[in-house]
Amino acid sequence: MLPQHRHEASGQLALGWLVLATAAVAASALFAILIVMARVPGIGSLFPGTEFYRVALTLHVDLSQWVWFMAFAGMLWSLAARRAPGPWAWAALALATLGALLMAVSPAFGAVRPLMSNYMPVLDSPVFLAGLAIYGLAVLISALVALLDAAPVFRRAAGTDITYDSQDTVMSLGLQLAAAVVLVALAVLAVTWWQVSATLSGHALFETLFWGPGHIWQFCLTTLMLLAWLGLCPPALALPSAPRLRLLLLLGAAPALVSPLLLVLAPESPEYFSAFTRLMQWTSWEIPLFLGSLLIVLHRRSRMIPATGLALSLLLLVCGIVLGTIIDGQTTLVTAHYHGTIGAVTLAFMGLTHGVLPLLGHAMPPQPRIGLQLRLYGYGILMMMAGLAGAGLMGAPRKMAGNVGIEFSVETVSRVFLGIGGSLATAGILMFLYLVLRQMWPGAALRGAHHG
Repeated sequence: MLPQHRHEASGQLALGWLVLATAAVAASALFAILIVMARVPGIGSLFPGTEFYRVALTLHVDLSQWVWFMAFAGMLWSLAARRAPGPWAWAALALATLGALLMAVSPAFGAVRPLMSNYMPVLDSPVFLAGLAIYGLAVLISALVALLDAAPVFRRAAGTDITYDSQDTVMSLGLQLAAAVVLVALAVLAVTWWQVSATLSGHALFETLFWGPGHIWQFCLTTLMLLAWLGLCPPALALPSAPRLRLLLLLGAAPALVSPLLLVLAPESPEYFSAFTRLMQWTSWEIPLFLGSLLIVLHRRSRMIPATGLALSLLLLVCGIVLGTIIDGQTTLVTAHYHGTIGAVTLAFMGLTHGVLPLLGHAMPPQPRIGLQLRLYGYGILMMMAGLAGAGLMGAPRKMAGNVGIEFSVETVSRVFLGIGGSLATAGILMFLYLVLRQMWPGAALRGAHHG
């Protein structure tokens, strides 16, 4: 149940988005290595201090989430396009590439001050902020194009050379919902900017600016993760009917689509922050948990082994949800929680990427290597979560390098777990890059086909 591109140009556009996505993951992995090492006892003392740590953390978060996730969404939107991409679609890719590049290289243009706002930490640098704005414009254009292009999904095409089967409408509706959620998040961002930009500055501005849109954006990621899970299911699996799957997708995205109603609250008020927290806390996990559990049950009934990407992604999500229930304050328990939920999305996207490669004219990597790569990343994230949770239970603050001296304590042991898990996860990311780029390298697809 993967999106099928109907135009050669759509495949080329999708390939461009995939290259950008993998480049973002590669850059974020380099920063992740620095972040993990900066938290390991003994090794962390070799790094130049907390400012360096926060700059690396900011770039890692923005590249591994905002850039990677939205570039992956751009790839799926391009694959599912009903028409050949026009100038606006190509412009979105060009702008996204420029914006991501400016963000990544911004520290080279002078001193930067990291502002550790939630959901979207930023560097107080004109180059970084310009790159962030340009990338946001690219996402806006891409989502608009996807939403307009997917308009016929509610009906079967008649009298054309394009037909829509029931499962195709599930994927199309899901991608349309993801685009709609992104547009809602950007609209809330614009309204919030208009309301607070004259009165707030620095960290307070970006914390308020990204709080509501950041919570809304999570529903886009959840929707795309559900589509990735469905794409990882074998064709022979007896999935629920298309109307039921479409209903689940609608229910999952509905809270985000009605979230602008919360704008009646003042963005700077505690009630505003609490309302968006409760929105995600009580409405974002039920549909993924239900559908994920249902897919595992269906695999077992059919005596099929779930794809590694599906099973591990669901495991990370469950662990992230459980850790979220015991958060008490701004400790690394928060970090452990979102590494589970965000890691679940990343793992699902990685698994789907391998399956999408044949649609782009490239051979799929060997299954044993795919399984190894996904396990390295998945179990590495689980170890990181254990380390972060242990340190958080001891009161370790988030967004800080922490104590990097060598002494025996629960927090120190937890940080060692974090270092090992982070190294495994990074190895999984690097292996993902190797497998994908090797298949996209000129001639790799033909070699893979001959060996197959």
